[in-house]
Amino acid sequence: MRSDLFRRTTCPSSPATRFVLFPSLLLLLHLLSSTAADAPTAYDELLEYDFPVGLLPKGVTGYELDKSTGEFKAYLKETCSFKIEGYNIKYKTTISGVIEKGRLKNLKGINVKILVVWLNIVEVSRHGDQIDFSVGIMAAGFGVSNFLESPQCGCGFDCNNMFLEKVLTSSY
Repeated sequence: MRSDLFRRTTCPSSPATRFVLFPSLLLLLHLLSSTAADAPTAYDELLEYDFPVGLLPKGVTGYELDKSTGEFKAYLKETCSFKIEGYNIKYKTTISGVIEKGRLKNLKGINVKILVVWLNIVEVSRHGDQIDFSVGIMAAGFGVSNFLESPQCGCGFDCNNMFLEKVLTSSY
């Protein structure tokens, strides 16, 4: 008789119970997947601090940001190099620094080749429609409109012409 009582008090599997549990599970799964999908990206965070997305190349795999201090890290799958406006640029797999409205400082992981020397870009600041890149001893300014899209590793912003050049030179 005791075993019969035990069977009745365990989780009932009547159709009414399944009817309530199944939609609840679906709702929970939907909430979990939508919060992961709605999480801001590193590119969204740049916009939040008044920077264009093109300061980071395509392919950022993740990032960390401490909103209280502004300390951040952005991650790429591999080292990323390309040429912009005659400058060779290289991003390491981890880019770090401190972000605040209109200013990225204490940067590590972004280099620019000037003449024959690779220098670290240590600060990026925005002044209206101008973005200034500083290597400490020198700075160069560019229009914000140059960075509205993210550059692509290997070809920067000029991937169509690069592809065309490769096709034309390899066909001979």
